Amino acid sequence: MKKILLLPALFLYCTTLHAADNYLAGSRAAGMGNAAVTLDDLWAVSHNQAGLALLEHPAAGIYFENRFLVSELSVKGFAFALPVKNSGVFAVHGTQFGYSKYNEKKAGLAYARKLGNKFSMGLQLDYLSTTIAGDYGTRGTMVVEGGILAEPLENLRLGVHVFNPTRARLAEYADERIPVLFRVGAGYRFSAKVLFTSEVEKDIDYSAAFRAGLEYHPVEQIYLRGGIATNPVQSSFGFGLKMKNFRLDAATSFHQVLGFSPQFGIAYDFHKP
Repeated sequence: MKKILLLPALFLYCTTLHAADNYLAGSRAAGMGNAAVTLDDLWAVSHNQAGLALLEHPAAGIYFENRFLVSELSVKGFAFALPVKNSGVFAVHGTQFGYSKYNEKKAGLAYARKLGNKFSMGLQLDYLSTTIAGDYGTRGTMVVEGGILAEPLENLRLGVHVFNPTRARLAEYADERIPVLFRVGAGYRFSAKVLFTSEVEKDIDYSAAFRAGLEYHPVEQIYLRGGIATNPVQSSFGFGLKMKNFRLDAATSFHQVLGFSPQFGIAYDFHKP
C-alpha cells in the first residue's frame, strides 16, 4: 500500500517544492521555518556560509529528515567545521535525498571569514549529482553558493545568500539547469532569551517564498522554536537540548496535504565545556 501511495506523494511534492536541488539541513533551522539565513551555527553551511565565520570551535553534526513520513523521500546530511586561527573557517557538508532507485546528492567545501567586527562572508563549492536506476545512470555538475552577514545595529543582523548564480547545467537534454535561488533575511534578538528571524527566498523561475521563525531560550539547556513558511504553506515547531558539548535538536514541519516531516539532528562542539 505504501508503494502505491509513493507516486502521488512524489507528484504533490514536486509540484509544491521548487528548490529540489538544494536540500536545507539542520533541525534548529527546520523548527524555525527554515528562516535561517542569519543564523551562525554549524548548519550555516547549508543556509548561509557567512554564518560559519562566527564559529569559535571545531564542530561536527549529522541530520535526518523523514519527509512526509515516506522513507523514499528522506534527507540525510552531515557537516564539519574547522576554525583556523587568523585564517577563517573551513567546512565540509553533504546531503542525500531519495533512495536507491532515485536520489540526489550534494557535497560541498566551504570557506568563511570575518571582515571586521560587523561583517562576514562565506563561499562554497558544491558537486551536485542525480542518480536514476536503470539505463539513466548519474549526472552531475559543479555549482557555487555564498553569502554575507552584517550587523549594522546592536542585536540586528542582516543576511544575503545566493545559490547557483551561474545557472549551472545538469543535462543538455531540454537544457536542464539547477535552480538559481536568492535569500534575503533579517534577525533580531529581543533579549538573551528571544530571537526572531525572517527571510524571503526567490527562485528566478517561481514566486517568492516567505519564512519566519522564533526561538525561545527559557533556561540554559532548553530551546523552544516555531516557524511558518509560504509557497508551499507549512508550519513548524521544535526544541533543542544543550548538554555540555552535545546539542540535540528535533523538529517537525506540517504540510496541509502531505502531512508531517519530522527532523532530528545532533552536533558536537570540540571544546572544553
